[in-house]
Amino acid sequence: MANLETTVGIAVSSLGLELVEIERAANGLLRVFIDRPSGGGSVTVDDCSTVSNHLSHLLTVENVDYERLEISSPGLDRVLKTVADFVRFQGQPLRVRLNTAVDGRKRFVAVMQSINANKILFEIVDVDEVSADVRFGPAVQKKRDNAKSKASTKLTVTPAVGGRTITVELGQIEKARLIPQL
Repeated sequence: MANLETTVGIAVSSLGLELVEIERAANGLLRVFIDRPSGGGSVTVDDCSTVSNHLSHLLTVENVDYERLEISSPGLDRVLKTVADFVRFQGQPLRVRLNTAVDGRKRFVAVMQSINANKILFEIVDVDEVSADVRFGPAVQKKRDNAKSKASTKLTVTPAVGGRTITVELGQIEKARLIPQL
């Protein structure tokens, strides 16, 4: 998968875009999430089409096993992986999951305050929720919740009382996602 990420990353960057993430799903589905570099605007349908055509040929030449290729923007709850991602979205609320506990916590909602080398300082935030699933990842609504308005899933984040902070190394972060602020 590392070689695939490198190959796809080079191909996507040659088109003026950046690779955010690659996922392999059931039934041979290969999902590629792309974004525009900082300040470049949003990913368009034309961008996805161009990348899809380019990668279809590349993956055939590289003999990558897949059944379907899906190209998409990373969405409002974009995953953050690199130092550049964290710098780009500094000051925005995130859901963070660690692979090892720090200060007795593996999961928290925070705002990145600063980054020094590979150490990231987060300020823990309080979450006010209205009928939202605050587990890690995007809000999940069950069939019985479909009747509720979309506004009921909005999360509001405010700084925690006392300004509690936590410092983690980039390698300790299993997954970090933006919390959409609409």
